[in-house]
Amino acid sequence: MTEIKTLKQRLKPGIKAKLESNSRKYSAAVRSLFATLDKTKFVSDLTISDVRSLHTFSDTRLHNLDAYDVMWCEHLFDDND
Repeated sequence: MTEIKTLKQRLKPGIKAKLESNSRKYSAAVRSLFATLDKTKFVSDLTISDVRSLHTFSDTRLHNLDAYDVMWCEHLFDDND
């Protein structure tokens, strides 16, 4: 049986790179977000604040996303394979 990856492990490379880039300026916020993602395995376990922080610190624009995108965050995470 395959172990489920954490959300930090499933971050899309471009999203992770943006978060790491913004961690220089917003170190405490991004470090806290990485800690949350490192202990969370399901998007449904994230808070609205976590999702908002993910979008903010990865410079992801919300205006071109629909409710499904925001709810399941498939634009931020790879599938668990």
